[in-house]
Amino acid sequence: MANTRELRRRIKSVKNTSQITKAMQMVAATKMRRAQTQALGGRPYHGALSKALVKLLAQSKEEKHPLLSIKQNNKVGVLLLSTDKSLCGALNTNLIKTAQNFSQGKEVVFYTSGKKGRNFVVKTSKELVADFENSDTLNFQKAIQVSKLLSQAFLKNEVGEIFIIYPHFVSTLRQESLVTKLLPIDTLIESEEIESNHILHSEFLMEPNAKQLLEYTLYHFLEIKVYQTMLETKASEHSARMIAMQNATNNAKELVSDLTLAYNQTRQEGITNELLEITSALAALE
Repeated sequence: MANTRELRRRIKSVKNTSQITKAMQMVAATKMRRAQTQALGGRPYHGALSKALVKLLAQSKEEKHPLLSIKQNNKVGVLLLSTDKSLCGALNTNLIKTAQNFSQGKEVVFYTSGKKGRNFVVKTSKELVADFENSDTLNFQKAIQVSKLLSQAFLKNEVGEIFIIYPHFVSTLRQESLVTKLLPIDTLIESEEIESNHILHSEFLMEPNAKQLLEYTLYHFLEIKVYQTMLETKASEHSARMIAMQNATNNAKELVSDLTLAYNQTRQEGITNELLEITSALAALE
């Protein structure tokens, strides 16, 4: 059994670790609330834009837009959204596993945002086309830049399809690694859902005209979709980190309790042994 000095040192060390993880938990909780609000607040707009796009496509008499056309190219582009830092549970592990499963049997090129995703691409010797800065503060301008690069690669036929792999925020305790298609823009599933809700039969007033609106709306739809997945990633990251730091703090407190018990037992055993030695010595003198 460890001596009392070693146990005191370990108790002090674990208490210091507990204070650090508690502070990190509070910071993550603050960021989590803001990120969750942004992610949840962006979903209604993304849904409304999808419905408007489907209605617009139904009324458009123009030829099929290039962003809707399937390319004759087997190469697949993947925007992999991850985190820069660790200490967020199994979030990045699940993302990397999803990316590995998705890329099997495909010719894939990666666009990344987040060091964890970038390191995965580099270590596995996969093709990395671009890596975007992953700052704590998201702005819509970044989504515009990312969507512009991806749409240009698609229009130039550098890739036949583009997907986004990201952690979808479900709740504070749950984040799911999802694969969603970005290009070509696929409105079949959305159209079926909207038709079931009779959205296509509602009246839309369009100005200036459907053709001009279609050009703008398609590119804006890409920007919003990229932006929303980035918001979901931030909400998932801070939620996962807050829970991970909470668990670490609780585990540290339990460990301190166990070490304190062991310390008291060791100390009591030492006192008992000393008393036995004194008693034995007195008995020997008699």
